[in-house]
Amino acid sequence: MAKLIWLLFFRSGSVWVAWFSAAVLSDNLSKFWTLKPNSKYSWITNKLLKIRDSVYPWIKVNVGDGSSCQFWTDHWSKLGRMETYLSGVGLYQIGIPRGARLADLWRRGDWRLPPARSDALVNVHIELSTITLLQHPDSYCWWIDDHLKDSHTTGNICSALKEKLPTVPWHSIVWFSGGIPKHKFLTWLFVLNRCPTRDRMLNWGLQVDSYCLLCAAEPESRDHLFFDCSFAWLVWRTVAERCLFTPSRSWSVKLQSLLSFRGPRVLKKLLLLAWQATIYTLWTESNYRLHRNNYKSSDLLLRQIDNIVRNKASSFRDMNPTLSLDLLHLWFSNYARMIP
Repeated sequence: MAKLIWLLFFRSGSVWVAWFSAAVLSDNLSKFWTLKPNSKYSWITNKLLKIRDSVYPWIKVNVGDGSSCQFWTDHWSKLGRMETYLSGVGLYQIGIPRGARLADLWRRGDWRLPPARSDALVNVHIELSTITLLQHPDSYCWWIDDHLKDSHTTGNICSALKEKLPTVPWHSIVWFSGGIPKHKFLTWLFVLNRCPTRDRMLNWGLQVDSYCLLCAAEPESRDHLFFDCSFAWLVWRTVAERCLFTPSRSWSVKLQSLLSFRGPRVLKKLLLLAWQATIYTLWTESNYRLHRNNYKSSDLLLRQIDNIVRNKASSFRDMNPTLSLDLLHLWFSNYARMIP
């Protein structure tokens, strides 16, 4: 939906937007709020018409001469859409025609309005008293989250559309800049405990062996895998020490330690890259053992993690050669800590 809205209001240079404005709206954006869906319109046109109530609060009119601003349907007032705000007042009490523009209510430098016969109409009179019509034409602007926007982006619209949720404390160690997307996504799932570990599958009623595929000694769960499991702990301890990080077997303690890590920024980036690479590698190994009956040693997994971190650090070379060099230097300087 955000993409559709962004496409319409207004992507300069878009042939489709120019066509929509001319062919559907007759070059009158106010018609967007009153036009009814029609089978002769394209799917995307009807879709835009159906979602317009969602974007109405964001598209406001900068009132100029009032010649194009529709009193009843345009978003010119803090009170919102007038046909909604005054819906409980009879039209005969209001005395303003349905097709009236703000300019139609302005005479010789002042508003000419019917007498207010309700509290709602008194509020409309007060609102209009704060507006003075000028010589320049009306224009439209973006008003998102109670802030005027000089321009619009898909990101701004998506942020306004999505449900407002509190910021989680772990976002900086999961969605950090420069991470590997598939590693960040898998880590996010594990932080939420949404991956199909065997304890969760048993809770779903599936008949599966409960024991960990890596150590075969204890029941598998998120907290066991990362890193109560003796096999996983051997891998993580080696990787963590290479990043000059004191490892923990406890999932919650580890998250808190990563959040509170106060080393150099480049070292923290290396640590997060290595931590997420370890999670991804161990989870992949567990699945390979289950589905392919393919078992790798901890030494081989450490070499895989080593290659992942090297390759990622090298990938920064063109964009940020200093960062790439620093990451590689830190990673190689502690190479002896890795199991050969």
